[in-house]
Amino acid sequence: MNSQDPNDCREIPARRRRAPWAVAAAALALVASVLVAPGASADIIGPYNIDGIVPDDTDPDLTPITDPAGNTKELGPLNASTTKIGVIHDDAPPTLGETNPNAQVDLNTTWLDTARVDGDDYLYFAWQRDKSTGSGFIAYEFMADEAPAACAYGTATQQQLIDNCNPWANRAVGDFLILWDQQGGSTTLLVREWELVNGVLTLSDAVPLQDYDAEFSADGFRGEAAINLTANDLGSGGECLAFANVIPSTVTGNSDTADYKDTILQRITLSNCESTTVTTPTDGSGTAITPAGISIGTGVLTVKDSAVVDVTGGTADPAGSVAFWLCKLDAGTCDGTTGKEGTSIGSTNLPAAATEYPVTVASPPAYVTSAGRYCWRATFTGDSANAIPGSSDSTSGECFTVNPVTPTLTTQAGPAVYLGGNVTDTATLGGTAPQPTAAIIHAGPTPPAAGAAAGGEIVFKLYGPSATVCGPLVYTSAAVAVTGNGQYSPAPFAPLAPGEYHWVAEYNGSLPNTTAQTHNTACNVANEDVMVNTIPTTMSTAQRWVPNDSATVTASPGGNMKGTVLFEFFTNGTCAGDPAWTQPVAIPDAGGVAGAGSPSPATVSTSNTTAYTTSGSFSWRVSYDSTNLAHDDVAASCKEVSSLMIDNNKTLP
Repeated sequence: MNSQDPNDCREIPARRRRAPWAVAAAALALVASVLVAPGASADIIGPYNIDGIVPDDTDPDLTPITDPAGNTKELGPLNASTTKIGVIHDDAPPTLGETNPNAQVDLNTTWLDTARVDGDDYLYFAWQRDKSTGSGFIAYEFMADEAPAACAYGTATQQQLIDNCNPWANRAVGDFLILWDQQGGSTTLLVREWELVNGVLTLSDAVPLQDYDAEFSADGFRGEAAINLTANDLGSGGECLAFANVIPSTVTGNSDTADYKDTILQRITLSNCESTTVTTPTDGSGTAITPAGISIGTGVLTVKDSAVVDVTGGTADPAGSVAFWLCKLDAGTCDGTTGKEGTSIGSTNLPAAATEYPVTVASPPAYVTSAGRYCWRATFTGDSANAIPGSSDSTSGECFTVNPVTPTLTTQAGPAVYLGGNVTDTATLGGTAPQPTAAIIHAGPTPPAAGAAAGGEIVFKLYGPSATVCGPLVYTSAAVAVTGNGQYSPAPFAPLAPGEYHWVAEYNGSLPNTTAQTHNTACNVANEDVMVNTIPTTMSTAQRWVPNDSATVTASPGGNMKGTVLFEFFTNGTCAGDPAWTQPVAIPDAGGVAGAGSPSPATVSTSNTTAYTTSGSFSWRVSYDSTNLAHDDVAASCKEVSSLMIDNNKTLP
């Protein structure tokens, strides 16, 4: 029984171990071991080195299976006529009770292992007892079927086991018993096999084993043995060698009526079948992800794992399931250790229609929302009914890379301006991916909503003036915040010199999903050029002629000149028709005395302000009306004639 608690027994699958040189030396080992006489020492049996050093010194990691030791009561078969070796399988519970075996037959530890080398099945067992002296039989019984469900060592109470459990009840044809008679230090091993005789399950006679080796330790407390089961017709015949119920014990002899003295009652299974699980990361469609990786795309990426499950040995139909986990790691693999447990993505049953291995199963979909390095772990449950152990894959081949997107960044400069005006630019950002969600790995039938739009900033720079290269940097905009795909512009800027300028846009990205991007760093994209021009200046002339006339009136003697001069202006050279305008001008009074007139001669002038801008002939008709009775009037006459040539509409330069 388990040394911890007789009611807390656990299933202990035997671990397959081999010396590093086992495969290379397989042929030599077989030649050395075939048909060795009973009890002879061949030392090397298959992969096992039998030298009395327990456990096998080529495999120091064999798992010990412990049982209570010393003066301690433990569960074991009752001493009754129905619990003898040959009939105990038919015993109706209670089959078990508390026993306290003597030290020379009290097993406290056992070791078990099996291996297949070059098609032959090998069995290793070792034991340790409380006392180094005394005689008795060591007995190991190997059964293909599990113990009854009532023998639930790990969960049932001791009383429940006593009331309901018969560990031998599921014996079947082909099960066998290995016996080691230790009287006189013997190393002879015998085998008895269960057969059906007249419908009754019966033990065959004891037969010495062939091709084996058995040795005691130097102190006599321990012993070990290895057997070529195939050479003794006890092997698997090419299928899995599987024992679902192994009971190590000591008995009083090799007869059917021998009594059990001590038993190790735990759930012990033994198999040399091996399963392998090899996986390949794929995208959502099942296409393998290449070493170059896969893009995060639109921010929610569907990925899967494809597992190929195979077995060596065994011909059972595929059964069991594969569970999948996904980790995001900067280094290492998703091996289930602390910090590398991963997110459970679920499991997939091996297809019921499959009739042979290997079988390929795909994981449920997983959804990732962050670029980076990911690794799968896939674990095959095994098929306990056929003693096929589980296996897993969490190697570097399970890792893949999700790459960030590289966005597009195009720009369009605003129109040309005159010096003093503002130049502008517009950047169009596209192809960004949303930011990761809070949980970057999601399981379930439907994908999650994408994260927030890509962030980051765009900075605009203006270089110039220069027609061939960027020229000096004259302006750096404040950072413009980005919220996903769209158009972004800087604050306007007014250059201080005319010439050709060049915009450059720089986006710093939104990692991990969107990388940085720049545009026009060489200042050679025409859409990013903008001209700052000077304002063109022209001058046109237009002549203006403002005609005026003056008249000087002379009369002497006769006193001061008094009266009015009438000026009439004609836009022809003959004073014909009506005048264009007339202006009577009175001779002013001298000295400010009203009516005094002006001394002779007196001059008066017109005050015309109407200008003429066209060429032509012009004439004046002038007359004088004197109010000094001593002076004569001067009759109107047309004696002033002029011609004008005007050439206008000239623009400079």
